[in-house]
Amino acid sequence: MNISPRQLRMFLALAESLNFSKTAEQLFITQPSLSKAIRDLEESLAVTLFERTTRSVQLTESGRQLAALARTVVGEYDAGLRHMRNAAEREAQQLRIASLPSLANVMLPQVCARLEARHKAPRITIHDCTNNACIERVMNYQVDFALASVAPSHPELRYEEVLRDRFVLLSCGAWRRRVADEVMLEDLLKLPVISMTDASTAMRYISAALLQRGVEFRPKMQLDQVGTIAGFLKQGLGVAVLPYLGMMPMVHLGGMKISAIADGPLRSVGVVSRRQGSASSIAEAAMREIRQVASELMEAHTHWLLPAHS
Repeated sequence: MNISPRQLRMFLALAESLNFSKTAEQLFITQPSLSKAIRDLEESLAVTLFERTTRSVQLTESGRQLAALARTVVGEYDAGLRHMRNAAEREAQQLRIASLPSLANVMLPQVCARLEARHKAPRITIHDCTNNACIERVMNYQVDFALASVAPSHPELRYEEVLRDRFVLLSCGAWRRRVADEVMLEDLLKLPVISMTDASTAMRYISAALLQRGVEFRPKMQLDQVGTIAGFLKQGLGVAVLPYLGMMPMVHLGGMKISAIADGPLRSVGVVSRRQGSASSIAEAAMREIRQVASELMEAHTHWLLPAHS
């Protein structure tokens, strides 16, 4: 037995009007098509649904029973479709992003504010985590894309660089007076450097740059959070090495000095997405906004931020 919701709708329309011609016109089909659909339905159920005469059409007892059942079935079917449609609409407005905390702090507030202004009630979830965790979330379909600083080597992932970020030396208090406006990488070896932990991409960039010179980087302290580093700097416990975007949340703190690292590495900042499948419209919009915010940041901080590799 193969009965479609369309057949049931035709049956209910005819059960209401009891007029083949009127019902066919209402449904925008021909009367022979309607008659065939009703015959097919009766054959599938092995019952007679209508008593037909030259003057009238009447429901049989089986027809009346089916009408009561069909209203329930069609109603539940329509309700299910509405539920699926609403769920699809909610999903279309749901955005999930993984991001390094420093990038989430500096870039994503503007991106999300613009999305809220242009899209109806977007539901945005941001996972601020390590670079590896960001990439894993993209691989596992837990996020739409990631804002990261190291291009993944996995063939299923795409990396689009949006800018490059200089590393800087941040000092405060007495150390502010001792540190020059511009230093070299090897100068870091003579300073009480506070850095991010080995799990951070920032630490890996600096370590790799010094290893290329045959030197192992051994900071005085290693901390997980930029905010914690700021507290240690304020107490005069050392100087900090961070990418420029990573230290931007500290700019509002008084007494901080930014020194350029003339021969320091450049950190890549980009969007990691899956090669297969298509992104949702809101995810595409978010990636466009990230490119725009990156462009605006480069215009505002030309000395510290560079365009992506062409």
